[in-house]
Amino acid sequence: MKIGYFGEPGAYSHIAAIQMATGEYVPLESVRAVFMSLEDGNINLAVVPVENSIEGAVNQTYDFLFRMNFYIIKEYYLRIKHCLIGHAGAKTDNITHVHSHPQALSQCSDFIYSHGMKPVSEYDTAGSVQIIKENFGLSHAAIASEIAANLNGMQILEKDIENNRHSYTRFFLIAKAPVKASAPSKTSIVFSTRNKPGALYKILKILNDYGINMTKIESRPVQYIPFQYIFFIDIENNKNTDAAITDIQKSVEQFKILGTYGTARINDED
Repeated sequence: MKIGYFGEPGAYSHIAAIQMATGEYVPLESVRAVFMSLEDGNINLAVVPVENSIEGAVNQTYDFLFRMNFYIIKEYYLRIKHCLIGHAGAKTDNITHVHSHPQALSQCSDFIYSHGMKPVSEYDTAGSVQIIKENFGLSHAAIASEIAANLNGMQILEKDIENNRHSYTRFFLIAKAPVKASAPSKTSIVFSTRNKPGALYKILKILNDYGINMTKIESRPVQYIPFQYIFFIDIENNKNTDAAITDIQKSVEQFKILGTYGTARINDED
């Protein structure tokens, strides 16, 4: 069983993959590469980030979920703990440049600017550790996970440097076929509405009438059709879910079920 994820070993997607599935973990260079590898059969399962509790949605993930015929089979919430990582002998006060993925740099902006460091964007958190290891000296550091530091034999200079200690990233486990989920569970759907007043309200009213809780709604522009939008919705399933989905399908233009999966728990003690 091959499980693909975005980033280098020690990336947060790698950590999530270990928690979500067992097998051979395959690092890939982008979210696009993860989806393409699943489509080509080079991996059996894919782990992708879908949203962060502070930075919001990972738009590329939503776009590929809409365009491709895959299914969400599991969700997982990972508590994001950022470390400042440098060479052996490096000191925090002597760091002039800090490398990481743009989201990690944003999530640690208070620490970065309070120490007068210059942020340098890289493609991946764990990859930034490799970059400073191979290309830079004691004045350059990276922001990544503790595991990334250990895997690369680098020194952790500071722990828990994120602005918000309640930062979580939600991940999806994606497969080519759906699975049967045990309760409690969620269903993710995507649809487009007719361009007329009350179109979206009608969908929300259907959910309300069936007593279904909507846990998330996200809008994305339709590619190649300016200012047209699709809507991604997550709902908590109950005995009325099938009936509600049937009514929703009658009221929208495009419609797709992205998957039904067990509801994951957020552990505030992580």
